[in-house]
Amino acid sequence: MRGVRFSSRALGYGGHVRSCEAVTQSSRSYDVVVIGGGPAGAAAAGLLAREGHAVALFERQSFPRFHVGESLVPAVNLTLERLGVRDRMDEIGFVQKHGVQFFTKSGPSRPFYFSEVEDPRMHGTWQVLRSEFDRMMLEHARSCGAHVETDTPVVHALRDGSAVTGVRVRHLDESEQNVEARIVLDGSGQKGVIAADLTQHEGVPGLENTAVYAHYKNVQLDPGKDAGNTIIFRLDGASWIWLIPLQGVVSIGLVTSAREILRFGENRNEILDNAIAQSPHLQARLQGATRAGEVRVARDFSYRAQVDGGAGWALIGDALGFIDPVYSTGLLLAMKSAEAAALEAMCRLAGDAAHPDMRGFSAGWREAFDRFLPLVRAFYTEDFRFGEISKEPAHRQGLVDLLTGITETQEAVGVTELIRRALGDDVGAMK
Repeated sequence: MRGVRFSSRALGYGGHVRSCEAVTQSSRSYDVVVIGGGPAGAAAAGLLAREGHAVALFERQSFPRFHVGESLVPAVNLTLERLGVRDRMDEIGFVQKHGVQFFTKSGPSRPFYFSEVEDPRMHGTWQVLRSEFDRMMLEHARSCGAHVETDTPVVHALRDGSAVTGVRVRHLDESEQNVEARIVLDGSGQKGVIAADLTQHEGVPGLENTAVYAHYKNVQLDPGKDAGNTIIFRLDGASWIWLIPLQGVVSIGLVTSAREILRFGENRNEILDNAIAQSPHLQARLQGATRAGEVRVARDFSYRAQVDGGAGWALIGDALGFIDPVYSTGLLLAMKSAEAAALEAMCRLAGDAAHPDMRGFSAGWREAFDRFLPLVRAFYTEDFRFGEISKEPAHRQGLVDLLTGITETQEAVGVTELIRRALGDDVGAMK
């Protein structure tokens, strides 16, 4: 039986997303409960609520909040379009991104421009302040009819045998309440509320990294349309620095092996400063620049869940998996998982099962993950030369497709297999 649909007034984009009042007795049962208000959770909630399903989303933090993962790839544009928020990206004023460029100690590569792909809808994308982007996504879910509560952590999942039947939430007044649902989507990040109990994360050997990053003002950017492009400065086979232009600031961050990070310094400020000092090309852009805010640290391990779902539950976003951020595929994979889970849930909710089995919904997501992984592996292989591969037009097109987030073309599949063979048959894949 479909639950009652609840909605609340969407707030203006300039204000805070505030916690709703405590769930009442009449709002205990939903078709779908979403744990986590990040982009994956908000996208899934919005898609399901828009189709008339009763959806509740519970987010433990207040919004807006700081988050890393600020660069999109153009394939995300299609999801934003389907959600109905693509036009908001320019209205908010996010920086336009037209390509990506790589620097080694010997100098810059030829830029990879997204305009080299066939579909004009993916000739550019955006760099986003995640506080603003995530707030936009959450408010959109609410405007679609989802019941949204922030400052409301999920304590644990409710279970009946092997089936997940809902969640227990804690409100601002410290009271707790059970909220029932036919399906629970866990988008609560790397520590996943459900993921921690019902499956395990399978790590990717060799990609156990840590990110140390901060925002800077007055960074020298390239002229014209290149001003918004992502730049990757490679330090050595295990370390690199991103430069991502944002609204009013530039995000700069080191990614390196968690085991070896202390070779850059003894504290986060020292680590980031010393890493930057190893890249003359980056240092030149920072002449006259100042750091805006604190230096932050994030766990950057690559992994994916061994099981994607079961009776009454599914994992989305970082709860399902995460891959190294060198190609900015994090938000694409998060959105892809959200769309797949929402579509599967719509189909399953049409049936009679009290708590439909969601296992196997993420096949397309896993295929994309496996296409990106050899590309990531190759980047961390110091003697691997993308320049040599890209001399062949079909292979360059495959690389551009992958950097755009397109994994299904003949060229993308072909260059993936070429890279995998060059690395060793099984090196570029999950074992």
